Amino acid sequence: MKMENNWARDLSKGIIDLETLNKHDLIDKNQIDQLKLVKDNFDIRVPNLFLNEIKNNNKELAKQFIPSTNELLFFPEELEDPIGDERWTPVKGITHRYPDRVLLKVTYMCASYCRFCFRRYKVSNSENNLTHENFEEAIQYIKANSNIWEVILTGGDPLTLTDKALNNLLEQLKEISHLKVIRIHTRIPSVLPSRVTQNLIDLLKNTNKSIWIAAHINSVSEFTNECKNAISLLVRNGIPVLLQSVILKDINDTEEKLVSLLKTAVENNIKPYYIHYPDLAKGTEHFRIPLKQAIHLLKSLRGKISGLCIPEFIIDIPGGNGKIAVNPNSAIELENNQWKFESPLNGSQIIVKYP
Repeated sequence: MKMENNWARDLSKGIIDLETLNKHDLIDKNQIDQLKLVKDNFDIRVPNLFLNEIKNNNKELAKQFIPSTNELLFFPEELEDPIGDERWTPVKGITHRYPDRVLLKVTYMCASYCRFCFRRYKVSNSENNLTHENFEEAIQYIKANSNIWEVILTGGDPLTLTDKALNNLLEQLKEISHLKVIRIHTRIPSVLPSRVTQNLIDLLKNTNKSIWIAAHINSVSEFTNECKNAISLLVRNGIPVLLQSVILKDINDTEEKLVSLLKTAVENNIKPYYIHYPDLAKGTEHFRIPLKQAIHLLKSLRGKISGLCIPEFIIDIPGGNGKIAVNPNSAIELENNQWKFESPLNGSQIIVKYP
């Protein structure tokens, strides 16, 4: 209980209001009225762990977590549900886009709210959380579909659940014989590393499933000593950790920054898995670099760094048309910032414009 209190205490120290951000001189007081509109659209939670670094002008961290009036700039191409989760939702909380795996969105709470979030239309709003009946219906859906080999726990951040709630979830998944793999998508190792306790490890290990952690980390600045210790605890206990990142303007969009991120991950026993191009979520244009530039950046890594360090560069085709690994055949440049992709779901040709 003491350990759980520790991480809950650390979570509560995160900054969740404009007044506190203003007190720390982290926002322009002349923009308060506009930033209130930003907060109305998408909540704030700045990890206390990063506060001093942000106050010392760490722009890689500040841009990820400090709200900006740029979030009020919407482009016609941007969507409320950019990757089409709702299109593939048979029951609340489940996204079943691919035959052998489902997303199970167990909470819409996060330990930090990333300003580029592609689920910002739902994340941070507790009204979207599953009721007991919703949860039972989601579990029954997984039980009834014997082709589901993997469940990906996401949200929100599933590791913000209490140990008791998480244990209840895992115990129910444990009983599903055709389910073999549980993957957990989380920001916790970097933004709330105190959550990674021995008790959490024991809960994860006490399943008959293969457990994988996909840690979302975008910059070397997030690899604090606390983060490294949390990762080490997971790995030493036999829980593999993958790296998921997003290519973000002014954060990791140079070869030097990206190489440093990927090498640091591997040095800490994390395998780079996916690096995503930012989804067309409303109010996130200021995080995107031109797709052509991103393709060139990822291509430039080949032959320069170990293959262990190289992730797949992924685009989630807007509208729920599936994700593709970007290569010259899968992403064809057209005119006026338009690109043509082939959906992996049905082979259809999709044209997308990135503002």
